Amino acid sequence: MYQPRYPSFSVSPRTFSEVAPRGEALQSLAETDSLRSRFFSWRGASGRRYVCSVFQSGEESFIADVTNGAVIGVAREGVTTRPVCVFLAQERAPGDRFALRRIARELGVAEWHVHFCADAAALRDLSASLLN
Repeated sequence: MYQPRYPSFSVSPRTFSEVAPRGEALQSLAETDSLRSRFFSWRGASGRRYVCSVFQSGEESFIADVTNGAVIGVAREGVTTRPVCVFLAQERAPGDRFALRRIARELGVAEWHVHFCADAAALRDLSASLLN
């Protein structure tokens, strides 16, 4: 569901009881303690795999300074991962960490997943897969 709250910002109407989207930890990092929790991959509607860097809620200052990438707000309940919003970093005001903190609080964002160097086509692909 696309809600034009921000130019390219989407919010998910899903709940935890619904089927989780196609996201997974990177198998190549499964044996590492330091990197395993820092990367995650999501599949777009096209089937393309998008590897993302993972930042915890509270790291909004860094996320606010990202100028090129798709940002996915992720809620967690136990081991269940659910994207709750997706937007292009380049369409937000740089350094607006207060807005990101508000979004995190309102939507229950526990992590920010960032696919760097994403364009509008990647955002549409991710949004179609993760939020519909």
